[in-house]
Order: sequence, then structure tokens, then C-alpha cells
Amino acid sequence: MGEKEVTKKAKSICQHEKDNPLWRQLLLKLSKIFEGALEIIFPEEWNEQYFSWFHTIEKEDFRLELQYSFQEIAKILENPDLVFWFVTREGEPQILLLGYSIPQEPVKSFYLDTLAVLPRGKGIGHTVMDFLIRWARTKQYQTIILDTEFSDEKGIPLQQFYAKHGFKIFSRSKTGNITMKCVL
Repeated sequence: MGEKEVTKKAKSICQHEKDNPLWRQLLLKLSKIFEGALEIIFPEEWNEQYFSWFHTIEKEDFRLELQYSFQEIAKILENPDLVFWFVTREGEPQILLLGYSIPQEPVKSFYLDTLAVLPRGKGIGHTVMDFLIRWARTKQYQTIILDTEFSDEKGIPLQQFYAKHGFKIFSRSKTGNITMKCVL
């Protein structure tokens, strides 16, 4: 096998939350916004298909230097208490959520690594964030932490979006990145 084949070999993913009824409730709410049938998919293995979906959403929402490689995502998927899903419409990815617990934090914390929504301006991101916060509370998380920017290269005010959901700036880097935290 060549190096490319070895590094992109499918890898099993442990997803304890895939049967949580809260995600089905989210899907019902999103179906009303999308005005059509949706499917929520919790990948059971990391493979080329899901990387393609991840990349499809990523290239719309993130500039190149913020996009993950196949191997970087595979490493992230090893984290404990993983939540990783796509919402698809007619087989095409529309929403991506990736997060995991942070064991080294002093309180039980969830790290929201990636939240990306393709159709904008319909309140979809707010709906997903509301459900994520509800889910985190049911799991007794005390905080949700994320890294973002004040606004992205398209001028979308990311910091304002998260602030509307109770996130406050926890730290700032010299490069303009900010870490935000929501105390639940």
C-alpha cells in the first residue's frame, strides 16, 4: 500500500450519543426550517466519504489555513465523549457538528471544535447551538468552550453569534483568535 492509502484508512469512531433523543428533536425542528426531509448521520467510521462531506462544509465556512487534514480529524475523533454528526438533505451535507469533552479542565467541560452550517440567514446555527447547550446541560457539563474570531473573512460576526448564546470572551491571542466560554 502507498502512503496515501495507509494514512487515509477507515477508522472506527465511538459515538455514545448517537441514540440520544435530543438529536432527533433537533432534526424535527430543522426539518421545519429546511421545509423538507433531513437525516442526521453519526459516522461510525472515519473514511473518505465523511472527509469529503467535512471538506465540502469546511471550504464554504473556513479559510484554507483553518481547514483540517484527514489525519487531523482522525486524531480529534479519538477524544472522549465525542459528538460528531452531519445533517444531510437529499444526501448532501448541510450542517456539521464536532465536539468532545476536555478532561484536563477543572470542571466538566465540552469543547465545541466545529459548528458549520451551509445555508445561512435562516436561524439554523442558532437552532443547533440552542440544542447543543440543552444537550450539554443534560450531560452535566459545566462549560462549553470554543475558539473563534471576532468575525471571519466574509465579515460574519462570529463573536456576536456566540455571545447571543451566553458565551463570553475568556482569552484573546495576538493573531485575533479568541477563546469563548459559556457557563451552563
